[in-house]
Amino acid sequence: MNGSDEHAASMNNRDWTTAQPDNRQRAVGVVQAVRMSYEMTERLFVLAQQRRISPNELIREIVEDYLTGDADEMITIRRSDLHRAIDIAVKNAT
Repeated sequence: MNGSDEHAASMNNRDWTTAQPDNRQRAVGVVQAVRMSYEMTERLFVLAQQRRISPNELIREIVEDYLTGDADEMITIRRSDLHRAIDIAVKNAT
């Protein structure tokens, strides 16, 4: 039995007499394809699982936060804090 046959068989075993149609209007969506490294994909899946949401929902949240946030806002940071952050990033990267 192939996947299509299994799917059809599983649908036949259900009682659809009380089923209600889902007539809610849905927003139009556009699919974006993004190529990511295996490592980045794994990290994405782990984070999504930790937050108990789908990877798609997580990606939408991240993009929405970036687009609505002040990602390019100018900030002031002490030089020592910047050096400390760079040192930590380099240490974590190795």
